Amino acid sequence: MSSIHPRHDHDAMGGSMVMAAGVPGLFWMQQIFWAFVGTAIAAATVANVINNVLYHQRIAASKKGPHAAVPRSAFFQAHATLSAIIREFGNYSIPVSFRTVHIYLPTLGPIMMMVGYAVLIVVCCFYRLNPKDILEWEDIGYRSGFIAICEMPLIVLLAGKRNIIGSLTGLGYERLNWLHRWVARALLLTVLIHFGYWMTEWGKFDYIGVKVKTDSLTQKGIAAGSILLWIVVSSIAPIRGLSYEIFVVQHIISWLGFIVALYFHVPDENRIWIWLPIGFWAFDRLVRALLVVYNNLSILHKNSTGFLACKATFEPLDESHTRITIANPPIAWKAGQHLFLACHMLAPLSSHPFTIASLPEDGKLEFVVRAKKGATRRFFKYAEKTYPSLPASGTGKSAGRSVLIDGPYSRIRPLRQFDSLVLVAGSTGATFTLPLMREVIQQWMGNSSQPQQFGMEPGPGAVTRHIRFVWVIKRKTSVSWFASQLDRVIQDVEALRNEGHDVAVELSIYITCDDVLTSGKSSFVEKDPLSPEAQITSGRSSSSDEKKIDIKLSEVASRDSSSGGCCCTRVITDEDAITAPCNCASRPQRDSASTEASLQKSNGIIDPRIALIAGRPHVENIIRKAAELALGEMAVVVCGPPGLVQCTRNAAVKISDDRAVHKGTGAQGIYVHAETFGYA
Repeated sequence: MSSIHPRHDHDAMGGSMVMAAGVPGLFWMQQIFWAFVGTAIAAATVANVINNVLYHQRIAASKKGPHAAVPRSAFFQAHATLSAIIREFGNYSIPVSFRTVHIYLPTLGPIMMMVGYAVLIVVCCFYRLNPKDILEWEDIGYRSGFIAICEMPLIVLLAGKRNIIGSLTGLGYERLNWLHRWVARALLLTVLIHFGYWMTEWGKFDYIGVKVKTDSLTQKGIAAGSILLWIVVSSIAPIRGLSYEIFVVQHIISWLGFIVALYFHVPDENRIWIWLPIGFWAFDRLVRALLVVYNNLSILHKNSTGFLACKATFEPLDESHTRITIANPPIAWKAGQHLFLACHMLAPLSSHPFTIASLPEDGKLEFVVRAKKGATRRFFKYAEKTYPSLPASGTGKSAGRSVLIDGPYSRIRPLRQFDSLVLVAGSTGATFTLPLMREVIQQWMGNSSQPQQFGMEPGPGAVTRHIRFVWVIKRKTSVSWFASQLDRVIQDVEALRNEGHDVAVELSIYITCDDVLTSGKSSFVEKDPLSPEAQITSGRSSSSDEKKIDIKLSEVASRDSSSGGCCCTRVITDEDAITAPCNCASRPQRDSASTEASLQKSNGIIDPRIALIAGRPHVENIIRKAAELALGEMAVVVCGPPGLVQCTRNAAVKISDDRAVHKGTGAQGIYVHAETFGYA
């Protein structure tokens, strides 16, 4: 039986084992792995630092002229060219569809990043080793095991809400979380290599049964690998989406079980790779816990009563949306951020992320939440039941339910450093884009109160000259969600233009499935676009003082499966064209009197200078028009369902490539930031 004894002592697996001549040691390969990972993090950190320097330079130069977003020095011109090349490749998402099923793949940037990471792992596992030589299978088994264990800190760093990598690179946890999941899957790949080569060698000598039955080290390794497999499988989007609250609880329990099994499987000298992630995880939880306590205890904040500092009111907006409002919040935040909200009296043991739809200047936290299932459905039912009976403000009573908040989270490059902005939102995605637009307008007015980070935020002001805001909704009544904020935008920009500021905001709301708009009602009275008031939102030309504009509608109507309504599905390529409205003659129409009443009521929701258009936007045309007028780098921000996000990203990539951005044509760069619905 001497022939089946391993060259190395598996029961005392350690890094001190002697490898073959010319083969790097196990600890050395761990260092090589982290040298590459550290270099990637350092490169992202340098890019973040350069972006911050650029941000400060542009804000300082904005007072000297309209070309502050144009790179001047040779260094920043080279940086702009490199950025354009990376964006055109990294922001593209390959459309995949099978009949009526659409598969939304990640963009090529993250995909190539993970391909590179997988290549790094494979190289580290097999470098200077021959996988065909049975005498080196044990070496591969050891090497892959050592590489697997040293991946642990990276996985935990990418998972934390308050993590070091995010602070260095300027990325929010929700973006790093995608990498967290795929790095964990790469760990499973490494473990399978480790497991496979040991099993293959043992199988050559019918030794697998003996090892599994008698070797405690093997048993603990199989236990750890099985738990890891469960963690990876249960983290797949369709599975974790079944019940996110249950997923979170079992995920933490499974991870702790994995850590325990792994601790007893690895040798003493490798346990540092277990203590490090435990320390990172504990740090993240401690910081979050301290901030949650500080943000929610009323005794730590002025003007707060009771035990908890936050009380929320729940208002039903329509048949499936709830407005949640927290007056006098104890936290500061920036536009585009979100926080986790928990109301254990209504939805026990659950905490959900909601985008903040308001600015600090509003004096309140506001969220618009779609009721799906679980906590969001309970919030909506509670709002329907109690909102009319809540005590009015000024009665001396404290209205609403006590809630806990955790946050704010998320990062986005400050948009006021870009010459032009295109903001595209679908449905509740406007909770992300509308505050971003309002924050830039506050900067125009010089009265923004956004929080300072270590005093490194530049002074008030903005490079931005033009904002194009596009919102796609199903029903016109959804406009009422943000009617007051949209009206404030119109008023603020009008005041700025009257003072001589060269700024413009153009707002378009596309309505896809509204009975009033798809049944022949396609005209809305608008003011003369040549008047100073109309120029706030539109550059259209007209020769009449007041007219009816026939808005181009989709010529194709389809049944909306979710509501039974008729929807315009054809894309609108030109908002100014006059064409026939959508025809829903195949469906019994509403009573004409009620239709007219609904139209008249909804027409009073918002300022008539905001374009209401039946149909779907041609995103590429919208971005292209903005790019042709931009005097410097522009930004495209999209938040909505995956289809809208993919379309917007790919449109920005196509326009950047068509115009040869920063490749000698004079065309300026296009920065893209995208957010999709759902959990990170």
